[in-house]
Amino acid sequence: MTRAGIPRTVFAGAGAFLLTLAALLRFYVYESVLVLPLEQGRTYRMVAPAADYFDTGTLTSHTGVPLVSTTTLSGDAGAGTADTAVWVEFTSLTTATGDRIDYHERRTAFDRRTGMAVDCCESYVDEDPEARQSGLAFRLPFRAEPRSYPMYDTTLRLAVPLRYERQEQINGLRTYRYTYTAGPVKIEDFPEQFPGKVLGLPAWRAIGVSRYAQVTRTLWVEPESGLTVKVEERHRQGLRTPDGIERKESLRADLVMSEEDVDARVSDVRAFTRWVLVVRDLLPAVFLAAGLLLVLWGLRPRRPPRAPGQPGPAELAGPARSADVFMERVWPPKPADVFMERVWPPKAAGAGPERERG
Repeated sequence: MTRAGIPRTVFAGAGAFLLTLAALLRFYVYESVLVLPLEQGRTYRMVAPAADYFDTGTLTSHTGVPLVSTTTLSGDAGAGTADTAVWVEFTSLTTATGDRIDYHERRTAFDRRTGMAVDCCESYVDEDPEARQSGLAFRLPFRAEPRSYPMYDTTLRLAVPLRYERQEQINGLRTYRYTYTAGPVKIEDFPEQFPGKVLGLPAWRAIGVSRYAQVTRTLWVEPESGLTVKVEERHRQGLRTPDGIERKESLRADLVMSEEDVDARVSDVRAFTRWVLVVRDLLPAVFLAAGLLLVLWGLRPRRPPRAPGQPGPAELAGPARSADVFMERVWPPKPADVFMERVWPPKAAGAGPERERG
């Protein structure tokens, strides 16, 4: 037992518990919570200061018009499981006055660890339940890597390779920049006949057209959390006649995420980073250090008990004995008169015993 009366095994046991807790926090608790949530409620906006578009309803062209793309995500927690989440996304492209230019809606199930789309749970794209979604559904996974990922594009309705480009700083935050460019891809057929003069054809001619789209999308992603902190999109769409020739540009817009939404995303990432610092790094390090100290203290060898009258370690240490033992043997010094009695006065020459015998 220690001087306080606590058995050393208690210290060793407490140290072992702290070592186990450190390992659990680092390798189990942290890993187990790295799953995408079932719940979701987020809205972000992208703005194109000067876009061009063709209104197929009124057959009129507009140039230099500000456009706003608003995307809202909501989670269907009841449809999710421990491994799969289901989110619904609404994206609306409108003018500053609220006139809708384009709209997309989808319901997507995906793996909560990889972020990859899963074909289940009544998924659909723009009310088409037959649309097959694949690749990353909405975002990159936790601990994103500097490599390419397949990502589903709602406008084009296909998975395209999202390529890693380089590291960049966004508001002081280290991010991975990814991008893809895909298209042109046919996304819509117009059953009605368009007047030829609208398409640059003879006025007397009416003809059906199809809409083709090309999308360039760039994401800035904080790798540890997988959160996207900034998005830029370039959309270009055109109307083609059955001969495959583009006759009219129907949309040109360069959209950039608003500064307010970028700041909000950066704040989310910093909150996640602080949580990681505590759970993955700080607490395990503290518990590891404390546990090692307690284990070493509890397992250090004991000194054998000393029998009565037996000299202690200081007395047996020779030159290393304690100061008090040393002083007991050499202090107080002999008086000077004792010394002088032995050596003074000096003996007279010839006064030794041999002379007396002579």
